[in-house]
Amino acid sequence: MSIETIEKDVCIVGGGPAGMILGMLLAKAGKEVIVLESHDNFDREYRGEVLQPRFLQLMEQIGLRAYLESFPSSKLTCGALYYNDKRKGEFSFSGFSKDIPYALWMPQPILLQALYDKAAELPGFSMRFHAQVKELLHDGDRIAGVTAEGAQGPVHVKAKVTVGADGRFSAVRRLGGFEFEYEHHAGDLIWFTVPKPEHWGDELRIQISDGHGYIILPKYPNHLQVGVAVPVEEWKEIREHGIQPFREELLAANPAFRAFAEELKDFKPFVLLQVKDFLVKRWAKDGCLLIGDAAHCASPVGAVGVSLSVTTAVMAADVIYDALEAGDVSAERLDRVQEQREEEIRAIHKIQVRGAKMVFTSTPFIRTIAPILLSLAAKTKLLPAIQRRTLLMAHPLPIHERFTFK
Repeated sequence: MSIETIEKDVCIVGGGPAGMILGMLLAKAGKEVIVLESHDNFDREYRGEVLQPRFLQLMEQIGLRAYLESFPSSKLTCGALYYNDKRKGEFSFSGFSKDIPYALWMPQPILLQALYDKAAELPGFSMRFHAQVKELLHDGDRIAGVTAEGAQGPVHVKAKVTVGADGRFSAVRRLGGFEFEYEHHAGDLIWFTVPKPEHWGDELRIQISDGHGYIILPKYPNHLQVGVAVPVEEWKEIREHGIQPFREELLAANPAFRAFAEELKDFKPFVLLQVKDFLVKRWAKDGCLLIGDAAHCASPVGAVGVSLSVTTAVMAADVIYDALEAGDVSAERLDRVQEQREEEIRAIHKIQVRGAKMVFTSTPFIRTIAPILLSLAAKTKLLPAIQRRTLLMAHPLPIHERFTFK
């Protein structure tokens, strides 16, 4: 069987938000780009569907905010902190962001399709679905592309720069022998979805209880996405005890869960997501760069993972473009992405680790002081300061006009 060979300036592995935006920007700047996506299409279930104000700030800079907001979505304008059924505090996005006083809940299939449609207008952009990377190609010490298994058989994609944008379980990271600097596993979120009560509005809630913590998010168009925070390994114990004790906990936790819990017969409606953050020690090798969750996975705490990944993608576009123009795709040149992004990533990871300790802890002392901590956070300037630090960009990025759609 003959093997198809494709040659491009850049091969991006992973068609999530970071990979799609990087591919779009490089094609906008005149480079030949291909994005390889292992799935058959965008129509599947995702967890990272909250787009924080910092994401919308960035889209405003590159001229895509109005375009993206024209697609189906809902706005999250406020939030509340609960201890059991008692409201301990509240916050509004307008309290720390006057220009963008909301987060956007956009189903990721809609977001990715919108990005694809925009990118597909550019002559240098192409994309292959059902393309699973099996090997990395090499030219001496330089990573020079990938071998992927496609719908019609294997394909060699030769590229001057190969980008791993393929998420927390990155094949490029594994095949390239990239090493972790650190990894934290705070606990697990057990996700399920229920209809949104009419009175709920656009409010997200963080609820600490004597049992577990809950993250409750309005989900477009008319549901709530609920994450039950359980310590590491506890989900296995819960399942061993059978559905009835967990069903009773959900019945007592929130009236919005009642109809769902009453119908529960087993654990099939639940999806486990490990709450991990990690940082790869060095994101670049000669001819290859990791971005997004492949390089710096954020935990779901604060729902900033997509925003951080896309910020790295935008900055990577500039570095890769300059590297291609200079004919220098060495690790030292591509390292500039990490040099620009690592400080913020580390800072936000530290904030997430602290927040996770309260949400995921099983320590009785922390459970006892949780309502006090929630009240203090809501009534002082602490919460807005943390939100401003994590959910907003401190300064606009220096984005060259070659990458904008204005």
